[in-house]
Amino acid sequence: MKKIILVLLIIFNVSCCKEDDTALVCLSDCTVVQGHIVTAEGKPLGNVPIEFRYNSSRPYSSSVRRIKKAITDENGYYNMEFFIESDELGSEAKGYFELIIDYSKLDGKVYMNNSPFYDITISPINRRDTTITMDFYNPRKAYITVNLKGFNPEVEEDYFWVSSLYPSGLKIGQNEFLNSEYQLAYDGNRFYATSTETKIDSILVAESDYNLISISKRKNGGSVEDEYHEVYVPKNSKLELTYDY
Repeated sequence: MKKIILVLLIIFNVSCCKEDDTALVCLSDCTVVQGHIVTAEGKPLGNVPIEFRYNSSRPYSSSVRRIKKAITDENGYYNMEFFIESDELGSEAKGYFELIIDYSKLDGKVYMNNSPFYDITISPINRRDTTITMDFYNPRKAYITVNLKGFNPEVEEDYFWVSSLYPSGLKIGQNEFLNSEYQLAYDGNRFYATSTETKIDSILVAESDYNLISISKRKNGGSVEDEYHEVYVPKNSKLELTYDY
């Protein structure tokens, strides 16, 4: 029995380990990961911790190499310089790079994201001595009111709901769905009409930015009708929208 426990302990220790190289200084063939983190109206988010790591996985073992840490400056910029190991390079590497942002110091009532572990997986890095720029957006929260009018279901399958999508996360260039340079995010909430006059005053949106209001409805058990409305929400807005069934 003792031998079994010892073997299990050895397997556990081998299967999961962390290597902390964050204090190492790169002297040559350095890779640079840099970027800018902002909130509404392009205002910088300073003092945000960031970590770059490599996660590897092999049969019966996995490991994490913590490569570099940084904190955004008062203007929201960060910069990390480090050396990539040979077995971490290229598409054949047995793992993946990951950037982790710690938003936990931010007020969750104000900002969309206050997670201590906002992570994004990075595509393979094929060579050293390269610079990767990754900019991020963490919008400020706002709420609007939406009126769903005229819901009169004929069959049980009929419905009428609203949800919101907003820019948040990695800068990707032009978003194909919204007037934004950032990814599209969704809080997972759908608000359903329950009567002919349903008022919903808690639709989450990004303040001082364009948002996408998604409307979906089914009538008489027929096909689904989807609508998308781009809406700009100013600061301190009391915006109220109405959509008909």
